[in-house]
Amino acid sequence: DLPMSIVDRKVKKMTMISPSNKEVQIGATLKDEEFIGMVRREVLDSFLRERAKSNGATVINGLCTSLEQPEEEGSYTVMYNDFGDECGKARKGVKASL
Repeated sequence: DLPMSIVDRKVKKMTMISPSNKEVQIGATLKDEEFIGMVRREVLDSFLRERAKSNGATVINGLCTSLEQPEEEGSYTVMYNDFGDECGKARKGVKASL
């Protein structure tokens, strides 16, 4: 469930156009009181990050560089560049995995 505070626009009908130029009409089956909540990406990302953190997740400022799947049962391994508290476009980070 998303709070209404992060909804930027309420849309009743819209046309989605795929990269191959196929159109799909969205909203034809909505009831009068229903809508499609449109959110800004940066607002949604921040909300999800804070919600995960408040539920015990460790938040990492980094860039995922690869993902290794387990051959059988087991855990995935995420390789990433850990930026720590760095800011700016020139940051490179430290290679890390979990």
